[in-house]
Parts: sequence; structure tokens; C-alpha cells
Amino acid sequence: MTLGRQLRRPDLPTTGARWCEAALPVGSVYRFLARERARLFPPELFADLFQATGRRSVPPPILAVVMVLQRLEGLSDREAADRFAFDVRWRYAAGVADAVAGEETASFAHTVLVDLRARLRRSQDPDRIFRVTTGLARRVGWSGSSGCWTRRRWRTRSPPRTP
Repeated sequence: MTLGRQLRRPDLPTTGARWCEAALPVGSVYRFLARERARLFPPELFADLFQATGRRSVPPPILAVVMVLQRLEGLSDREAADRFAFDVRWRYAAGVADAVAGEETASFAHTVLVDLRARLRRSQDPDRIFRVTTGLARRVGWSGSSGCWTRRRWRTRSPPRTP
């Protein structure tokens, strides 16, 4: 599996992105991730997890944003995949606010998260998403001993299962 195709024009404002920018509070985690995702999760951060050739995956930076939001909201993989498919705030944070059915970034199966988590576990740097996210959160003043950006909330193990 390869890294997946990056969006051709990620800086082009879309209807969904414009709506989120108008509706979301300035300090929103969705705005934070939308603004910082390229710095947090460049494709090079995940290059060691994928082959140079093969079937394309959902771009790992998108999945990293989903994993961050999944942990913050305490969701299972299925719930996170559903939230990404149907919540414009999640797609806005991931940079694909107006993705539509049929596009490779519009939705994905929950097993894609399982696969990325397994790849991370087998890598030399399994906590990379935690490390870069908490590092930036600390620099902007969003972390603390009881904050949402603590190691306790961020392991590469599977999230809790829901009935």
C-alpha cells in the first residue's frame, strides 16, 4: 500500500470550509487542526509505513487528524469513520470539507484506522502522532496535566469498543 494521493488544491476555499470558518469558535480544535495539519502531519512523517508502489491508501495526514479527533471524543474506529463521513467539522479539520461520495477522501472503512494503527505499532516511532500533536499543543498552551492532550489519552492501542 502506498501513501495515497494528496489533494490537488488543498488551499482552495470550499463551501464546507467557508461555513466552518464562519461557524466554529476561534479556539476550536477543528480550526486548530485545519490550520496546523500540514505542519503536524506532513506525508514524510508516514513514509516509512508504506511501500513506494501498490494500491493507494487514504492519505495518512487525513487519518492522523481522524485519530486525533477520535481520541479526543473517545470514539471507536467505526464511530470515527462514520463521524468523518458525515461531520463537516471533521472533514474541515482534515482538509477535505467538501469531499463527496466517490472521491477517495470522502469516507473510508473503519479497518483503515486499524491498519494504520498496526503499521504505527510495528514502526520505530509508534507514538509519532502523539508526539507531534502534544508538542504543538504544548507550544500553543493547550496541554497540561489534566488537559485533553495527555499521554494517557494517546496510545497507539485500539480505542475502547462500543456495543
